[in-house]
Amino acid sequence: MTIKINKEGYEHALEIIKNGLEVEHETSNWKEIKPDVNEMAQFLNTHSLKEYGLWFLGIDTDADQNSKDKYVYPYGDFSVLHKSGLIAAEQEAGNKHNHEIKSAAQKLLAMINQNKK
Repeated sequence: MTIKINKEGYEHALEIIKNGLEVEHETSNWKEIKPDVNEMAQFLNTHSLKEYGLWFLGIDTDADQNSKDKYVYPYGDFSVLHKSGLIAAEQEAGNKHNHEIKSAAQKLLAMINQNKK
């Protein structure tokens, strides 16, 4: 599995943070609040794959590029960016030695923390 940064997803997260849009600052348990399979399918029923991909920091270049499976490291619930999602992405990327994703998550988290001041 080869993971690279999802530039569109990263830029989407930047836009949300810079413009003060919907950001959940609580560091709740991401495993409990991240979208489940049904929520992902429901979103895809009403949105394009490209719109779906905006909520992920990574792309698996080995996956079918016409499938939702190519998107990895989610950071939101399709309406709100979750700080806990970015923390989870940073930790998982660090554990898997994916420095590009880890660095992107760290930059986004630093922006969120700066904007809270």
